[in-house]
Amino acid sequence: MLWFLLVFSFLFPKDPPDKAIQFMLKNVNELRANGCQCNRDWMPPVGPVKWNSTLFKSAYSHAKEMDRYKFFKHFSRKGENIGQRVESFGYDWLVVGENIGMGQDYFLEVLEEWIESESHCKMLMNPNVDEMAVARKGIYWVQHFGKLKDPRLKYRRRN
Repeated sequence: MLWFLLVFSFLFPKDPPDKAIQFMLKNVNELRANGCQCNRDWMPPVGPVKWNSTLFKSAYSHAKEMDRYKFFKHFSRKGENIGQRVESFGYDWLVVGENIGMGQDYFLEVLEEWIESESHCKMLMNPNVDEMAVARKGIYWVQHFGKLKDPRLKYRRRN
């Protein structure tokens, strides 16, 4: 039943069902709580992440674009990076990151491949993020991570 929910949930551009979200959060947060070997580097335990619907919309949009135009990159067809793409959905980020995958049938399969890739693994274990979302369209998976700016603080934009 859970596999059906996970597959069904990625057919529509709204948040997946709560069971699917909880399943993905449980697996990512268990990894983060236990620490992880990312290639040669041991990544110590870090705090949990929570689901963010805006990150889901951004992740789904990128997965949908890759599926429609059959490309596999961290940049949009217009050349927009992850920061620019999440901003276009109104996510006012302090920290942002992305994992992408292609061809995996199930979330645990793509998660395992991200763990085996040093850069993807380090993104999963990034202590500076506290939110995430995962989207799938066709054979493409996109995981967005972020940390919102504190609205009480003023930030200077880097050029």
